[in-house]
Amino acid sequence: MPKPDAATLLAEAAERDADADLEACRRGDRGAQERVLRAHAPMLARLIGRLVRDRAEAEDLLQSTFAGALVGFERFRGDASVATWLSQIAMRRVQDHWRRRARRPEVVGDHDVASEARLDAQAEARRRLARLEVHLDAIGATKRLAFVLHVVEGRPVAEVASMMSASAVTTRSRVMWARRALIARLRKDPALADLVEDL
Repeated sequence: MPKPDAATLLAEAAERDADADLEACRRGDRGAQERVLRAHAPMLARLIGRLVRDRAEAEDLLQSTFAGALVGFERFRGDASVATWLSQIAMRRVQDHWRRRARRPEVVGDHDVASEARLDAQAEARRRLARLEVHLDAIGATKRLAFVLHVVEGRPVAEVASMMSASAVTTRSRVMWARRALIARLRKDPALADLVEDL
């Protein structure tokens, strides 16, 4: 029987350490909890940052995700990976944030044609992105979340379904309805109608 190579031994040791940390997390060991959260912080920050463009809001949601994890560690039983479990907490925080923001909707105003013509390319791109986000905000939170995770982030349907605690069928349906709703809105918006072909 061949001896395991160094990479295999290191991977097995890391897995044992991760398992030990998780057990310690469940017991309320704050040091272990901080190690686990620190290890997953970059992934969570990227995920939330793709869904919430405002940096201050994204940072608040990341901290809220950490707070939710600290409270929930003792109930975590390992049915999903830690990354998936933490992503689920983050998704709930993002959805709550979107719902709160929907109660005070932003309005896309008309823009002066002459001043638009003077905008540089970067400013124009920001304007289009802000306008697109308003259209995305008009789509129901669960459909929008599934759409962004699958279409924008490029995550597989199975992963999105796991993150959102939904079936693959439900997730595909949410993505489809979100895409249809977004296309319908973009077709009515001359400034963004060209994006329809990309969807």
